[in-house]
Amino acid sequence: MICRDLRKQDLMACLEIAPAHIGDELVGRAHAIRAWGTMIQSPSFKAAVIEADPPIAGHRVVGFGSAVFVSRAFAEDEISNPRPGLNSRIIASIHSGWPVILSDAAIRSANTNEGLDSVILFPTFRNSILSEEEISEVHMLGSLRFLDRHAGYRINQLITEAIYEGQLEYFAASRAWRIVTFDDFYSRQPGTRWNSGRGLAVVTRQEAHAVMGSIVHPVFQYREPVLSLRDTDQQLLIAALSGMTNQELSQQLRISLPAVKKRWNSVFERTFGARPDLFPSLGETYDDSKRGEQKRHRVLAYVGSHPEELRPIERASRATAKSRGKHNTAAV
Repeated sequence: MICRDLRKQDLMACLEIAPAHIGDELVGRAHAIRAWGTMIQSPSFKAAVIEADPPIAGHRVVGFGSAVFVSRAFAEDEISNPRPGLNSRIIASIHSGWPVILSDAAIRSANTNEGLDSVILFPTFRNSILSEEEISEVHMLGSLRFLDRHAGYRINQLITEAIYEGQLEYFAASRAWRIVTFDDFYSRQPGTRWNSGRGLAVVTRQEAHAVMGSIVHPVFQYREPVLSLRDTDQQLLIAALSGMTNQELSQQLRISLPAVKKRWNSVFERTFGARPDLFPSLGETYDDSKRGEQKRHRVLAYVGSHPEELRPIERASRATAKSRGKHNTAAV
């Protein structure tokens, strides 16, 4: 099996794995599917597909996981007023034209300041056709991809709605997740259409840190970025981490080969300014003509283990904060 990013043409096969996760209860299936098509293009959306080759019981897509960054107000309302239909309210907000998922600017702001709230929309797999060993492999691949896609963000909390019987017990067994039941809702609305046994599983940064070794613990590890990379620098490095040559980077980024080399020089200069220890052979003065391949390897090794350098931030605010911090230090 392999784990890869979601492609547009995968969407229907993924949603068919577990229809209860689609979130169509408030707007209907057709509108919900259109909302999903909009959501997968959002910078807030993170998704992974588990693919079997050869197919198992006629299915190539055997697992699907997705998550989306939502506004702090929406996340707090869901926890303070717990009731069924978390996914459906997200989908309905997109359909209405007033989405609770975050824009690029909102992600930058939250990732720079108060932190991000992520809703796990669709953690599921085709368990009826998979062996225990295959189920274990799907869990492992999906978890690793989830960690990879969220590493380096300033995550405040994760939220997901358990829909099927046994899911709440699964989250509770991990000890890191806090269970928020819908008991009050069910008692007030005994004739509700929502199936019983649903509830929220929530984990905050503090709760994750209190349970060392939990699968979600690494998601909440955060360090401040120090390289002050521009968006174009980040795009170059993200592509280069996949092993692309400069010629391939030129095609991928749709810029000329000289422009690729110019971006590398920008990255090297910024990295040398913040972390000169990564280039011990350069001495105290930066020279962009020296040891290009060695510098490239060192930078890629660094950002590969410091994903926060490749995540969106508000650079002006960060610079202001740093300046304010220096001023306060000097004043003391």
